Amino acid sequence: MNFRTLLLGTATAIVAAGGAQAADLAIAVEPIDYVKICDAFGEGYWYIPGTDTCLKIGGYVRLDVWIYDTDRVGNYFNIANQLTGSVTPTADPSNPLAQTSGVVAGYLYAQDAYSQSWEMKTKAVAKWNSRSMSDLGVIATSFDFAVESDNNELEGTAKTVFFDGGYGAIGPVMFGWTDSTFDPGGAFTYDGDIRSDKKVDQVRFSYMMGSWGIMLGLEDPRDRYSGPTNATGDYPDIVLAVTGAVGGLDLRGAVAVTDRTSGTGWGANLAATAELGVVDIKGVVSYSDNAKSYTGGSNCSSTLSVNAAGNAVWNGCDDGQWWSGFLSAAVALSGNLSAAGTVAYQDGPSNNDGEFVAAGGLYYTPTKASEIGMELLYSDPQDGDSEFGAHLRFETHFN
Repeated sequence: MNFRTLLLGTATAIVAAGGAQAADLAIAVEPIDYVKICDAFGEGYWYIPGTDTCLKIGGYVRLDVWIYDTDRVGNYFNIANQLTGSVTPTADPSNPLAQTSGVVAGYLYAQDAYSQSWEMKTKAVAKWNSRSMSDLGVIATSFDFAVESDNNELEGTAKTVFFDGGYGAIGPVMFGWTDSTFDPGGAFTYDGDIRSDKKVDQVRFSYMMGSWGIMLGLEDPRDRYSGPTNATGDYPDIVLAVTGAVGGLDLRGAVAVTDRTSGTGWGANLAATAELGVVDIKGVVSYSDNAKSYTGGSNCSSTLSVNAAGNAVWNGCDDGQWWSGFLSAAVALSGNLSAAGTVAYQDGPSNNDGEFVAAGGLYYTPTKASEIGMELLYSDPQDGDSEFGAHLRFETHFN
């Protein structure tokens, strides 16, 4: 054996040993779980590695700018009450001295150094949605968290973090704090629609029959009040809604019953949407008796007092009969430009309850994940002067 033969044999042995070690190393590496697309529940979902649950993460950032033809933005306060030390409002709402905040107090007495006819508000929302299948149907979880600027504070630096809605679903049963089963949905514009628009704690049962569906919701009545309530608590609000399609129309109707210290309240609505080529039209009519929230706004709140026996009692208030309705239309002008308009009216039991509002605008979507919109606004209440305004919105979002 010469030197050359010995060198070649050694090199061959080293290569063979190295190859064996490389093979052993490849076997020892854990397999990688690549993210897989889940298209069973729509776009944007992907499988959580190692599970059969599909997840979708999204969100948006939005800036809204409102401009009015009168000064209506500011941090008003009643300086008369501050000087006298009477910071608790009197029981008589017709007494201006009872108003510690609001436009009346501001103009009658004093207002802070900031009073403008325009305002800005930014809102950023993060959304999580998960879906999976079971023997009972779809298992769903959805929740949103938001950060919103609060420029009603004089310094303009207050920001609010809050839960912006969420629900879970096990097959036909849905539960959580989300849009009421009663609500018919909004118009094609940002503003200009008067309607029921509430998120409530609820449990909802749904059943589908082809293109028709029926939903029964049990909801917490306190979500339809601002401030103290006059709900009895004897039973939750009961809501029944039906959805379906007939002759090119998407239809939705709902009825609701609520129990109040002022008596039983109820409401009903009917909504219809039609797609006519490049034009979409939606109309909603609503009626309520002793439950104004079902036609727009909030139910009136009662006051708490002590009776002769020393027991705390609610002094119930009756909202009376209200009705409202809106008509909205949208038209596609091009691939990324559209226009929309909405008119709405609400009236109540008093002669000065009526209010007419309208909005119309243009909306530009540079990409699928962005939008710039501008609307002109008009309102004409029977108990006040008419008002013009504008609403400008910038928004970007994902998923």
